[in-house]
Amino acid sequence: MAKLALDPFTPEQPLKVAQQYVSLIHNVLERRNELDTAQVRPVQNALELIANRVVAEVRYDAERLMYLAERAAADGFAVHEQLIEVAAEHEAEIKRLGNDVIREYKALARKLNMPPKIAAVVREVTEAAEQFQDEWLTIIRQMRHRALAIGRRRTPEVNLVTAGELYLAALAELDEMPDSVGLTPRIAGDMIVYEMVVPVAADLMADTPRLAALIEALHDRVEHMAPQLCGSLALRFTPLAVAGPDVA
Repeated sequence: MAKLALDPFTPEQPLKVAQQYVSLIHNVLERRNELDTAQVRPVQNALELIANRVVAEVRYDAERLMYLAERAAADGFAVHEQLIEVAAEHEAEIKRLGNDVIREYKALARKLNMPPKIAAVVREVTEAAEQFQDEWLTIIRQMRHRALAIGRRRTPEVNLVTAGELYLAALAELDEMPDSVGLTPRIAGDMIVYEMVVPVAADLMADTPRLAALIEALHDRVEHMAPQLCGSLALRFTPLAVAGPDVA
């Protein structure tokens, strides 16, 4: 099944923020006997602002992704599995940082003898890091739950996938069926455009009147079979790749 050509939604950006929290905790613990806590406050405040911005961006991107996935699912594409994969990737990173990294630093901090002011800073930064991870995790769990709900919904029997099948059948009837045809949903602003890429022979590609006649014939056949689906796909014709001579 085709996947949505979505903007990248990876753990990279929130992961950088989490790593900055880890780095700050590490530096405070390493310099615990000589550190001036007044120097740490501006870094804490700046990191908090960055974390809030990143959480807002991740929430917006996740909402946009889920909205578009719901639209695509209604058109017949099983995109809920893609959302579940994305959520799993994020959740793995969150849990790795929380369980393997932050927890170790908390255990280390309990064993060290630190001035009260330094201990307070470590506690504040650790709590801020955990709060950031909790907010990130909440967004990702919402995505997974929504994806599962999308997967349980029934899609209309006549949809964009049906349209793709009808256009393929029309190509076969006209003896213009290529070896491979790609149907790719891609994002155009807040809309999904379904583009069918059809490789054709170079001579047909260069013959504009003949190509126009083929396109009209395709639409006519689909309109005859399912008028509501005629023109629902964007057809893009490309020159058929010609294999070069074998090299001994």
